[in-house]
Amino acid sequence: MIGEKTMMAALFIYIAGFLLFIGVKTFQDQFVYVKVPVQSVEVKSVLQSLPFSTEVVDFTSDSHSVTNSRSEFLTATKQKPTLFKFQSVTCQNEPQASYPFCNDSLNFFRRTDDLINRLTVAEMIQQTSSIASGIPRLGINAYNWRSNCMHGWSKSGGNWTSDLHWTVFPAPIGLGATFDAGLLYTAGQITSDEGRALHNAMLQEFKGASTEAAGVNCFSPNVNLFRDPRWGRGQETYGEDPYLLSVLGVAYTRGLQEGKSSKYLKVAACAKHYAVHSGPEELRLGFVADVSLYDLYATYLPAFKSQVLAGKVAQMMPAYSGVRVAKFSEDGAPDCANKFLLKTVLREEFNAPNISVCSDNGGISFVYTPHKFVKTLEEAAAVSMNASTDIDLGHDRVFSTNLENATNDHRVDEQTIKDAVWRSFYLRMKLGDFDSPSKVAYQSIGKDHLDTSENQAANLEAAIKSIVLLKNEGGFLPLTPSSLKKIAIIGPNANSEQVLLSNYEGIPSKIITIQEGIANSLGSGVMISNASGCSNTTCPTKDGFSEAKKAAEDADCVVMVMGLDHHLEGEGHDRAAHSCESAKKYAIGLPGCQHELISYVEEFNNKIVLILLNGGPLTIPAEDQSDKIPAIIEAFYPGPLGGTAVAKVLFGEVSPAGRMPVTVVQSEDDLPPSVDYNMATDPGRTYRYLQKPALYPFGYGLSYTEFEYSNLVVSPASISPCSSIMVSVEVKNSGKLGSDEVVQVYLTTPKAPGANVNALYNLVGFNRVHINPGSTLEVKFAINPYLMSSVGPDGSRVIVPGSNYVVYAGNSSPQKSIGKMVHVIVLQGQFTVTGNVTDITNCSDNVPQCLAC
Repeated sequence: MIGEKTMMAALFIYIAGFLLFIGVKTFQDQFVYVKVPVQSVEVKSVLQSLPFSTEVVDFTSDSHSVTNSRSEFLTATKQKPTLFKFQSVTCQNEPQASYPFCNDSLNFFRRTDDLINRLTVAEMIQQTSSIASGIPRLGINAYNWRSNCMHGWSKSGGNWTSDLHWTVFPAPIGLGATFDAGLLYTAGQITSDEGRALHNAMLQEFKGASTEAAGVNCFSPNVNLFRDPRWGRGQETYGEDPYLLSVLGVAYTRGLQEGKSSKYLKVAACAKHYAVHSGPEELRLGFVADVSLYDLYATYLPAFKSQVLAGKVAQMMPAYSGVRVAKFSEDGAPDCANKFLLKTVLREEFNAPNISVCSDNGGISFVYTPHKFVKTLEEAAAVSMNASTDIDLGHDRVFSTNLENATNDHRVDEQTIKDAVWRSFYLRMKLGDFDSPSKVAYQSIGKDHLDTSENQAANLEAAIKSIVLLKNEGGFLPLTPSSLKKIAIIGPNANSEQVLLSNYEGIPSKIITIQEGIANSLGSGVMISNASGCSNTTCPTKDGFSEAKKAAEDADCVVMVMGLDHHLEGEGHDRAAHSCESAKKYAIGLPGCQHELISYVEEFNNKIVLILLNGGPLTIPAEDQSDKIPAIIEAFYPGPLGGTAVAKVLFGEVSPAGRMPVTVVQSEDDLPPSVDYNMATDPGRTYRYLQKPALYPFGYGLSYTEFEYSNLVVSPASISPCSSIMVSVEVKNSGKLGSDEVVQVYLTTPKAPGANVNALYNLVGFNRVHINPGSTLEVKFAINPYLMSSVGPDGSRVIVPGSNYVVYAGNSSPQKSIGKMVHVIVLQGQFTVTGNVTDITNCSDNVPQCLAC
């Protein structure tokens, strides 16, 4: 029998539930709270019979979820939201509940002003650390700003529970190879969903305390330009072109920050490393890049400007290095202390007065040493704070331990600290930290959003789209499994799990190596022989060659999986030459004895498919020219589903359509010293300035079908400054397979007055489209005035009158190449600009002011 009191409680709950149901039907995003003891199974039974979705919680325990309604916010995966017990800030308690900063009907500016005015100087200073101290008297818990999410949420430094797994996308350089902004947006959406789920889960695990790597901000994307293939962190970027970096970077940032709520950010993205930074890694902590205003504004700043103007990025991270610019930053100030970069350019030129600026790890300390820009740590704290760096991402807490003295010594005024902390709390307000979970739908995202089947499908699509077919002599690929009796899989990367993940990786639930992916696709009917051939990717000796010979002999096909890994390129170390026994090697080629292993296998088999796993591009002229290697696939670091993706391409389930986001030069002799940031130094950096033919050009990639380009139209043929043009081209799939195709448009512009250098070509449009066999698609591009502007010696962008504007449309950049099977289709047109030289800022307000605007 049910007890009388229990029965009455149950009846009350049931009636209350029906009344609440009426509200739920009208306001689907509101949550139902039923806070009663539910120790008896009878009451639980009544609760579970309510006519809306509920979860029952025993409030006498430490359970994390409460009774709630279904929210329409989480429509993407149709999953039930969870309302959590612990939050970063508790605004419902007194006295803070009655303070304006906890009043969610006020705007974020007023609320942040109110909060800042309630803090002491000492409390404000403690907020300048990456582990911002809690303020218990105001219900504010400590917050840890250390999180990354470059290709999925990063595990780095996190105290994760064993039940947590989530999506790890291909390395950013692979995402760059997709030339697919929509895919980058989707990757950002999935990453921010999972980031919120991880944040919510860890808040419950640690009872409201913020933990490293589990915040709701993340230091991504990396939009540094990949100007030198030796750079160890090139794998973190989307490529070598400012427009590609801008468009894909903005797509990822918007994916991270946007959601169903127009009021709150889902996750706060952080563009890094602002602004002139791409090696050398070994010198980065104290290096100063000498750069002209032309290169600064034509190459290094555009992606960051796009992040601010088009992406509305919430945060910016200065690089470790410094920048020396004539007349503006002649002292070569480290970026954290560089007033020209942070105040003049970022806050004034880019009009970002409220953007949060967070140093890189230890960046404030490095202003003192190894930069030796100042004589003490206190001075380092002062010059960085005065330059407009808000948060010190350093375990040594240079800001929080030195700013009090700096304030007392009048090196930093109180208002400067107040402004910095204001920007930090303003960002946290925009993230919903100060508002009830019932108002911030993102705070209901639970673990059931991690590693979903939908997320994994999107991840596999990304891995497939990142694959670039470099060579396919005689249509050797795709392979037909039914024609194979024996296949050999050889190479140090063939069965490596870690190599697939790149750096700043998360924790995937499964990893499918290249070897496993091939085996899964073939089944038991084909004999598979395996051999690493090398002890590891450095491949210092030929000790494993005999094993490779045994595997390759009599095989119908040999798949060799070679390349690099995180030991050979990454944060803190650029690519270096690794010798094969005593033979000299180049840093940009295959390391150690890998080339020799391939040559050795060629002696026993002439049907080799070479698969490359790497971040930085590999110069492989011998393999490209070899008749015994009919096919070469560039897979970069494709993520945990890389094995499945490669197998689907290898056996023709999909046609590859990735494009090279970087130029592959012929030899290391084609590279200026890595410390030289001048883009035009002979023979020139990247496809935009390189005067010599490449091995594989930027934007290049083959398909399993054939495409024909025709009817290029540039309209109108003559325009006045500040006007746009339309470019259209017809693309026909004349082959037998449906396939994606990346249609690209490049532009050559006249030099700006006074300039002694100008890019050979600039990417100004791309579109990844799917075309069925026999079908023709007209692809159109709008080229706005900003995209046709030229950069002057003072960094200004101007539209120059003349008839020498040349438009290129095709399947690649117009860059010349020596690659054996490189097949580039580029149509050419032109148009004229009349009138006078016009500064782009003098055009009307509706003219874009950034590459991705």
